[in-house]
Amino acid sequence: MPAMSVSVRGDLIAEMVLRSNGRVDVGGMIENLIESFLDRTRGDPDIWSKEHAEAVADEGADETVVKYGHPAKGYHWQSVFLPNGTQLKISYKGGEKLAEVRHQQLYLDEQPCSPSQFASRVANNTSRNAWRDIWIKRPTDREWLFADTLRTAVTA
Repeated sequence: MPAMSVSVRGDLIAEMVLRSNGRVDVGGMIENLIESFLDRTRGDPDIWSKEHAEAVADEGADETVVKYGHPAKGYHWQSVFLPNGTQLKISYKGGEKLAEVRHQQLYLDEQPCSPSQFASRVANNTSRNAWRDIWIKRPTDREWLFADTLRTAVTA
């Protein structure tokens, strides 16, 4: 598809170039942000037209894809990739709390958060090491895996 020009404030572009020392592909980043937004909001009647929402519903899309997003996409937690549909679990004071990755974002109680925020919120807003507190179960995993074990495996 041919490229189009869109006006973006120059100071924003300059700040991205300065912070990355010229390593960021600004155009590619903007494309990724737009694609992510379109994926996350697909069929959302609060944002898009009624016709679009009805067309998406009529497609009979797989419920898993509608709920979680494309299975090849997900959330990047530093070096660990968590595909859409991944569950995260923390045990705290005899209970368990779950979060999940939906549409490239981690959610706890319907609120977006980072893994660090998830760990902290479950532990009454105390400082936690998320790598040592979180267990992960990706859609293809049979068992829960310790987050730090996944991180170590990726960097090994």
